[in-house]
Amino acid sequence: STLIQLSLFLWNPYDMTNVGLVSLPRFLPTLTRIQELSIHWCVHSNTSDDGCCQMTKAISSFSSLSHLQLNLYRSDGSITDRIMKAMCTMLRSVITLSHLDLSLYKNGKITDSGVINVSHGLSQLIRLISFQINLSLCERVSDMGVSYMMDAIQSLQHLSRLHLNLGACRRVTDVGGQKIGDGVRACTSLIDVVVIV
Repeated sequence: STLIQLSLFLWNPYDMTNVGLVSLPRFLPTLTRIQELSIHWCVHSNTSDDGCCQMTKAISSFSSLSHLQLNLYRSDGSITDRIMKAMCTMLRSVITLSHLDLSLYKNGKITDSGVINVSHGLSQLIRLISFQINLSLCERVSDMGVSYMMDAIQSLQHLSRLHLNLGACRRVTDVGGQKIGDGVRACTSLIDVVVIV
């Protein structure tokens, strides 16, 4: 319970089932002093989304969290909008965050609805100074999701660092690119910007 920094790497646990996946997050709420949390969670196809949803629920209990990094990758590419909705609830609870890094690389079932949900949670993080998100190869994300996300980013008055990866998001067009450009220009506090499309 005295830990203030924790990194978990659960990469390709082929023999892990839902029993292990759902049980792992149960110890997280006991770490009441955690300030920095990094989780790299590659979930194999013999499990469901339940473990990741339980994990986000556990993170919601941290009252002092300032740095959060989540790398959620399903080896069969089937992370869904259900997890994105759970992330929205989580972000609305951890309003102490100053640094947020989300990687959802190559999850082809994530849609605009999921990105919109995360954007609603993102807009509540009034202390956020650094935001990174990797939606590379999330091929169902389009201009609409990007538009909502940029609106949320513009509301973050203290944001100084933005890294946005939309590589190979084929439904993002010039409309989304224009929205990104307008959003970056509107964020006058930004000093470090990386955009990949």
